[in-house]
Amino acid sequence: MNDWSLYLVTDPQLGGGPAHVPGIVDVAVRGRVSAGQLRDTDATDELVTQRAAQLKDTLADRVPLFVNDRVKTAVELGLHLHIGQDDMPYCTARDLLPSGCMIGLSVETPAHLDAVARDIADGIRPPDVLGIGPVEQTSTKPDAAAPLGVEGVRTLAARARVLGIPTVAIGHVSTRNGAALLRAGVDGLCTVSAVMAAADPLAAAQDLRTLIDDTLTRQEIK
Repeated sequence: MNDWSLYLVTDPQLGGGPAHVPGIVDVAVRGRVSAGQLRDTDATDELVTQRAAQLKDTLADRVPLFVNDRVKTAVELGLHLHIGQDDMPYCTARDLLPSGCMIGLSVETPAHLDAVARDIADGIRPPDVLGIGPVEQTSTKPDAAAPLGVEGVRTLAARARVLGIPTVAIGHVSTRNGAALLRAGVDGLCTVSAVMAAADPLAAAQDLRTLIDDTLTRQEIK
């Protein structure tokens, strides 16, 4: 079973440039990040493939590695894929990727989950993980949908649980709101700026990991 508890999405601008991304992800994984996603929206497909290959080598299969939106890169390198609602249709992506590759899907509204439920009813393999958000307005994705807040996340996470699909919350997620989001029912926290923009990415990842472990332990005790 995959561990979605702490999922890092990269941002080369926040990290000081593309050359710094592998090093940041490397130390974040040492800080117990459990999944990673390369997101580099401004780069060409060729550059994304080069950078994804470098990051794949850096991680050496320590955690699952997703690439955002670039299905050709995912197929070429054998990586997992994450897509949003404005990218290619989920069923198309599923047809293009080998069965061993996972797909993550962003969901922002109940209607998006209704579409997932219809796909499942039609016999299509469900997404392996759903990114619920944005929790709050975030500068890392200025074109994102309206913020859901914790209660909006709770509603979508409950529906996803009925479908049997793990969820992570994304969109300005940090130690400030992480505990509330975990209590709202998501399986993990998906962070960008809290680690990518941190002066000490290792410490930032460790702080998030401590919060996650403490929150989940308290929930188990209850």
